[in-house]
Amino acid sequence: MNSKFVLAATVLLMAAAAPQSGYAAVVLQDNFNSSGPGDTLNWAGDAVFKPTSPPGSVDLIGVGGSYDFFPGHGSYLDLDGTTGNGNDPAGQITSVLSFGPGTYTVSFLLGGNHRNAPAQETVVSLGDFSQAITLTSGDPLTPYSFTFTTAIGGALQFTETGPSNQQGNILDDVVLTAVPEPSTWAMMILGFLGVGFVAYRRKSAAALRLA
Repeated sequence: MNSKFVLAATVLLMAAAAPQSGYAAVVLQDNFNSSGPGDTLNWAGDAVFKPTSPPGSVDLIGVGGSYDFFPGHGSYLDLDGTTGNGNDPAGQITSVLSFGPGTYTVSFLLGGNHRNAPAQETVVSLGDFSQAITLTSGDPLTPYSFTFTTAIGGALQFTETGPSNQQGNILDDVVLTAVPEPSTWAMMILGFLGVGFVAYRRKSAAALRLA
């Protein structure tokens, strides 16, 4: 067999065993700007997320409204809406789409309530993955990113734990990407190698007939 073909096959198989985060596919994205600008108390959701925790609720705030705590970030969500105190959870949003078992990376911006309220806890979850983040009032809008594998799949949720006080953490710029498993990449690359080998054999056979 051609030595260049063998070398190429070895390099591709080594690449298949390495992390392939650069090939992750975005499966969900929402910056909440489609519903703004201006305040929308007890937000009804958009094409990506819907509120799912009555009597708890979420508010859309930011640019054009009375509560633009983070100028330059457009619209964003206050995860503890204006439906009263004592609700548990205080607010929750759930993705319209559900996602199968697999490996994902979820990234988002999360900041404190900025209204001198006590520390608030936000839980991000999908399937059997769950991560809690507790922020104080003065915490800035900070990027978070978690890569995880879930065996059961499900919808992406952000939940503000109760009891509600109408002053929640601030959520913006949610992105969910699906990360292919190394075995999936190995199967794909082996398929490509098979096609290449067939083409190589045909080229070799044609060269022999012409000789």
